[in-house]
Amino acid sequence: MIDRRGFLNVTAGGALAAAGPAAARVIKGAPDVVVVGAGAFGGWAALALRERGLSVVSLDEYGPANPRASSAGETRSIRAGYGAQGFYSAWAVKALKLWRLKEAEFGRTLLYVNDRIELADRWLPEMVAQRRIFDELRLPYEILDRDALRVRYPQMAFDDVDFAFVETAASAAVIKARESMLVVSEVFQKKGGQFRIARARPGPATGRRMDALALGDGGALAAGQFVFACGPWAPKLFPQLVGPKVAVWRSEYFYWGPPAGDARFSWPNQPAWHDHVAGGYGFGSLERGLKYSPEAGGRVAQDPDTAERLPTDYLLKRGRDYIGRRFPDMRDAPILETRACQVDNTANGHFILDRHPDYDNVWLASGGGGHGFKHGPLVGDYLADRVMGRPADPDTEALFRLASHADLGGGA
Repeated sequence: MIDRRGFLNVTAGGALAAAGPAAARVIKGAPDVVVVGAGAFGGWAALALRERGLSVVSLDEYGPANPRASSAGETRSIRAGYGAQGFYSAWAVKALKLWRLKEAEFGRTLLYVNDRIELADRWLPEMVAQRRIFDELRLPYEILDRDALRVRYPQMAFDDVDFAFVETAASAAVIKARESMLVVSEVFQKKGGQFRIARARPGPATGRRMDALALGDGGALAAGQFVFACGPWAPKLFPQLVGPKVAVWRSEYFYWGPPAGDARFSWPNQPAWHDHVAGGYGFGSLERGLKYSPEAGGRVAQDPDTAERLPTDYLLKRGRDYIGRRFPDMRDAPILETRACQVDNTANGHFILDRHPDYDNVWLASGGGGHGFKHGPLVGDYLADRVMGRPADPDTEALFRLASHADLGGGA
């Protein structure tokens, strides 16, 4: 692993020096790295960089786990079930190991392991591929038919379901999302990192080096390197570069209140589920209620700064209809809370984790989509390694390269 001295050598005389004297400058008194964005990618990257001994400033214009952030909300899932995308199945397994290590270090319960069931009425090609991938990774799973599902999960209705792919607690869990991002920022600061609430934009540059960030208060912040992990804000910050490759979508979540004293719909009795028959997915109640997110239907989100997070009538109706169908005893349950999430997606669903093509000291982390949160600790380590000059696996690097992502108008 490259330490801070090695990092400074790289910055001053190695990879960056190839771009010329301007790119090789180390600014006295400035932090080694500034990370813009304190969400699932930026928060973990800042922590990983600090743990490697670098001086790091973490900036976020609203604060970690704020309601506008894609990493906000009460829960997210971690799972290895990725259809035919075996790369992310393997990454999820590695990420879960990191989550467990960090959970133990933080001394906070963040993971709630349970089954995850994928409901189907036929063997979809992606499910066939997923089964093969699980076999290759030696991950445990079960295939339960309708009768077996009714016995194991009697609180759910399976009349339109032929079988389910059941991913076990060995690779599946529900994560406390908001709490995770708060504790990541807290630990980052306890370890000597500096956090600031500030609006930041790309600032002045000299040749192939960005010299500083332009801050919303009219000031500037210089650093050796910069990481922009801005989620749905990336297309706003880099409209010509990232804008064509990342679209911002809207997902909605509804929390239904279980009957008093009834634990059937709460963790650990209620599994997480993904519904290939009726659409959408959800988790058992963790303090907030039975969570369900209907398929969004491709509604493009508004500006993440100004968009209101109110439920839409048609998704609210779809949610009510679904709960009444899949959970008959919850048909008249009240909705306790609603959430809206901004999702930044690429055409092929892969992340963008790459150096800016115009600057040797600027890194981009975007395109987390609806699945980036679970990979946060692993993405943080990957970015920290890249910023510090450690080479990546060539296949992984190619997958995350900005140039490998097609414009959204041109297809995947």
